[in-house]
Amino acid sequence: MTPVPKRIPRWADAIWFALLSAYILAGTAIVPFHGDESTLIHMSQDYHFLFVEVDMSKILYDRDWSDRRAHQRSRLIDGTISKLIYGWLAAHKGYRPEDLNGFWRWDFNYDFNYTDNRVPDARLLAAARMASAVQLALAAIVFFQFVQISLNRPTAYLASALFVLHPNVLINGRRAMMEGSHLLGLMLVLLAGAWLLRERRWYAYVLLGVCMGFAVAAKHPNIIVCALVYLALLLAMRRQRRRERDQHKKTVWRERAVFIISPFVAALVFLLLNPAWWSAPLELPPVIIDLRSALLKGQVQQFGGYNSFAEQMQGFFRYVFAAEHQYFEVARWSGYDVITAQIQHYERSGQAGSLIGGTALTGWLSLLLALIGIFHLVRSAAIQASSRILLLVWILGSALITLAVTPLPWARYYLPLAPAMAILVSLAVVALASSLRNRNSKSRSAAETIQRANTE
Repeated sequence: MTPVPKRIPRWADAIWFALLSAYILAGTAIVPFHGDESTLIHMSQDYHFLFVEVDMSKILYDRDWSDRRAHQRSRLIDGTISKLIYGWLAAHKGYRPEDLNGFWRWDFNYDFNYTDNRVPDARLLAAARMASAVQLALAAIVFFQFVQISLNRPTAYLASALFVLHPNVLINGRRAMMEGSHLLGLMLVLLAGAWLLRERRWYAYVLLGVCMGFAVAAKHPNIIVCALVYLALLLAMRRQRRRERDQHKKTVWRERAVFIISPFVAALVFLLLNPAWWSAPLELPPVIIDLRSALLKGQVQQFGGYNSFAEQMQGFFRYVFAAEHQYFEVARWSGYDVITAQIQHYERSGQAGSLIGGTALTGWLSLLLALIGIFHLVRSAAIQASSRILLLVWILGSALITLAVTPLPWARYYLPLAPAMAILVSLAVVALASSLRNRNSKSRSAAETIQRANTE
């Protein structure tokens, strides 16, 4: 008789979380520098204006763009969570706005920016990076919980490992930028959505709204995952109501009324975390859209973007399936000796994640496993229908939108698909391993049956 494998004890999860967090935090101090770290730390001065000087005039939206135009532009198009955290760290370490570095000048080289005080102070940079890495570690833990609730624990273990070992996740999540809070916000929305499908109480809708508001405040593109999760919840609940044949008007309207809670709470949380919006909350959304469109157009003109849909597909393959590593987006950074030395030291440290990606072979293997994962997600009876809908809407919706709107071959813009890929690959591996184990178990049982028959 084949022994039944023992379940992994629950206390092992805590050890696993500690290991994931330790690995993320260990390489934070030596991750290669990026110019956006200068910009985010410079803009953390908003914390001082808001909580130390209590001078809202320096933060509120100026319709005339009469003063500090670059600051207002950055304040409006960038997330606020990371800047507020970095500002709090700076204030508690005794830094004033005049002590901070300036904006990074992308039209000048590294030496100019360094001599012109545009590289952050080493002590403050280390603290800001650690804050971002802590958020990335929390994102990994939340991701584990989301996969466990939606699928199963073996897939959660493997998917969280792949997520944490993803080189581009580590590169960007460890830096003093927005990606740590970006990924944490994304994971919180997914977990809150999955939990709501199981616990349909008013406080679950409130929690989802809080997570959505935090996520969009962390980085505006998170509005995509918020919309997709919301759509998935509507589809899942409508399906369940049809199966239960509960079409009573009171039930339908109560469900619709409850769904108003999440967007309302999300809007309140987002506004609370974005003081610049307080003077013109209804006026700013189209302004933000125009600013972000202009930013992308400027980046394409300055650094070069995709020239055709075929190139977009190639970039999607390189950064989603092949997981090509990217330390910088501007080509001339390859000529900066200080950055080259940092990259070499980082990769020799053993803390840079899995460096086996970046090739066509690994890309095609990941694509094959992802397709198997999708097939299993659609067909497996072990996966709850509501979880299936949530995962499919989020993964396929995110992939299509990212493919359609990404104009540049920048790995950072494909980062939200890293957890989706980790889930699909892990689901495929776990399903294949389970199938192989069951087949071997049946073969052994058949052999044992034949052996007993012969001995009798």
